[in-house]
Parts: sequence; structure tokens; C-alpha cells
Amino acid sequence: MFPRSFFLQLIEKDFSEFSDFLKSANDEEVRQLLAELHPADIADIVENCEEEEQTRLMALLNNSQAAEVLSLVEEHLKSDVVEAISEEKLPEIIDEMDSDDATDILEELPEKEAKEILDAMPTEESAPVRQLLSYEEDSAGGLMQTELVSVHPDTKLFEAAEKVRKESEKVRNVGNLYVVNAEGVFKGMVPIQALVLEDPQKSVAEVMKTDYFFVDVNQDQEKVAEIFRKYDLISLPVVDQQHKLLGRITIDDIVDVIQEEAREDIYRMAGVDVEEHVADSAMRSIRLRFPWLLFNLGTAILASLVVSFFESTIQQVVLLAVFMPIVAGMGGNAGTQSLAVITRGLALGELNFANAKRALFKESLSGFLNGILMGLIMGGITYFWSGNSVLAMVLGLAMVANMLIANFTGAAIPLLLKWIKVDPALASGVIVTTFTDIMGFLAFLGLATVFLKYLLP
Repeated sequence: MFPRSFFLQLIEKDFSEFSDFLKSANDEEVRQLLAELHPADIADIVENCEEEEQTRLMALLNNSQAAEVLSLVEEHLKSDVVEAISEEKLPEIIDEMDSDDATDILEELPEKEAKEILDAMPTEESAPVRQLLSYEEDSAGGLMQTELVSVHPDTKLFEAAEKVRKESEKVRNVGNLYVVNAEGVFKGMVPIQALVLEDPQKSVAEVMKTDYFFVDVNQDQEKVAEIFRKYDLISLPVVDQQHKLLGRITIDDIVDVIQEEAREDIYRMAGVDVEEHVADSAMRSIRLRFPWLLFNLGTAILASLVVSFFESTIQQVVLLAVFMPIVAGMGGNAGTQSLAVITRGLALGELNFANAKRALFKESLSGFLNGILMGLIMGGITYFWSGNSVLAMVLGLAMVANMLIANFTGAAIPLLLKWIKVDPALASGVIVTTFTDIMGFLAFLGLATVFLKYLLP
């Protein structure tokens, strides 16, 4: 057999060549190759395969391998890969998965099919998954896994170590032991290294941390991700309203959340549906993008109506039409800069309503000063271009006004949306752009109308 590195280079260089290998190799050769590859590499292969090849590859994996691969496949491709697995093998594979990963798979399936799979699983394995399916997908309950190691405060450390060894096959990446009382109420945490560094005869109560963080099962996943980021955690216990321990969230799930939230914010700011992917068909992309484009068309018409109010002014000074896009464009750019900074600040928890006034003032001042600088530069260019000092003054003043308004709007709109409990990234971009276009045209053409007699030859 070829070394693993050979196949990795072949996959990265040209997947079609690797696909040719799969077609020419017999099942045993492919099985030996899969045994040498990391599950993440196999997941990459499966994602790029045709349906027939996916079916063959998933059939050649043992249940443990298949479970790992299925958990690593991109979210939007999971349902396709699930369809490539036989009905007999699928319940066995899901039975091998961590409860949170199994829940993610079942959520992608039709309700009837998911129920059939759960019914085919052993009760002790299906019960935790049924519980997780009852929570909101974007909540702490939807993220957590029920596999963990819990101990009582009076447990000796050597006994806790023995419990970790016994449950290591079921609970991967233990990291921390969670301390609960007889009623299952969360009391604290013992880091795994304490089992090695502390006296084995000590009790858990003597070494446990009682001030450890935990989250409510209904907490939003963005808030959970912020706690992980702020306090550099690798896992976090999840409790109910009575503080009973229900499960834990691990860092790998939070990385997925951060990627998902970032993708959603980028897509929404660009007016793209979060469900769209690069591999989608043209018709699906058209269907997902058209409503937002239609909305943008409406806002563009609104800006054009503002311009139409000054039609006579433009007819008398045609040169105004040359400079109109500059005022509107610079305002749009400034507004987008402010919007990006404020939206990120809200997402990371750096900005809240307590310090919002300071942020609004800073953004407004920044817009005003940048407006003066841009106004002076553009005013000088306009004067040398047209020889008209009044036109240069009008353009400079319009630039100052629009960039001030743009920065203020870019900061205020996401804060306002956050206040009314709407995702700031959802409509901020198009609102800010529309507002700066309208105010830019209004300021520039309004000032031009006021000083019209000085602009005429």
C-alpha cells in the first residue's frame, strides 16, 4: 500500500485522481487505506465523493469509524451522507456517537425516520438523545452531551481515578470531573490533573473548585460561546433550574458555534440566506437571493426619488451628477466601517447599553473628523477640476455631513436592533447603505440648490 502522506497529497492536489483510485481499487485495498487515515481526512473524502462512492466508503468503515466520520462531515452535507448509509447500519452508527453528535444527525432527518432509528437503539442509548432533542437547537441544551464523569464530594481521589478508567471508553476527553450531591445537584469541579498531583487518599471535597462556571440549559449558544472565550474554558457543565447537572459542553462544539455565528453574521450583512452554500444549484441560489435583492431594489428606488426632487438643479449644473456617487459612496464606506466595529463589539460582549453613549460619540467624532479630511481633499480636487470654489465648498460640506451621519447611523442601527431583540447583522447593512445614500444626495444636492446662483456659469 502507498503511505498515508501520498493519499493526502493526492486528495489536496486533484480529487478526481483520487476518485480514479477508488474506482480501480478493490474493497480490501480501500478498507486498508481508510484504516490508515484520520477520520477528518475520510470526512473530506466522503464530502467530495459522488453518491455511489459515498455509499461504498461508508459501508467499508466499521461502526466506530463511521460514527467519527459522520460527526465531522460539514453540517449541510450530513443529510446526503446519512442517505448513503444503509438502514440497517445507521442505528448502529448513531449508537456509537456521542449524544450531542447523534442529536445533530437525527435533527437533520425526517421525524418518522428519526423515530425509527431511536426505536432501533438500546433504551439506555436512546434516552439521552431523546432528551437532547427536546431542547432548542441553538441553546446550551442543544449543544451539550450527556456523557461525563460525575463524583460525590466524599469520594476518594483514587476512587475517582478508577471511575475515570472504567468510563473512558464511553466518555472521551474527560478534562474535568463534575461534583454532584446525592440529588444530582452540581456542586463543583475537579480538574483531571488533580487525580495525579494530589494525595489519592484525599476526598473530592478537599480539592474541588466550588466557584466553577456553569450555564442554564436554556442559555443561548452565543452567550455560552462568550463564556468559553472570556474565561478560556475547555468544558462547561449544564444545569437545569434546580441546578441539577444535565450534561456538559466541550470546546469542539463551541468552535463550531463560533464558525456558525460568524458565517451567519457575514451572510446576513451581505444579504445572503444563511442556508446557502457554494455547492448549491443556481436555481436554489436564485430562490434564496431574490427576496433580498428585491428589497434592495426598493431601497435604491427610494434613494432615486430623493435625487428626482433636485432634477432641475442637476439640469442646470450637470457637473453635480459626476460628484453624486462620490458623496454617497464615501458615506456608505464610512457607515460600513462603523457598522462592522459596533456589530463585532456587540457579538463579543465588548459593547453593551451601559457604554453605548461613549461608542456613539466616538463613532460620530470619527466620522466628523474623517469627513473634514475627505472634504478638504475632495474639495481641492473639485476646485482644480472645475475651477469653481463654491462647488468645491458644497462638495466638501456634503462630505462632512454625510460621513458624520454615516458613522452615527452605522453605530446606532445595530444598537437599536439589539435593543428590540433583532440580530444586528440581519438588516444593518442595507439600512445603513440606504440611509447614507439618501442623506448624501440630500446634503449634496440640497446645498447645491441653496448656492445654485453661484454655481451657474
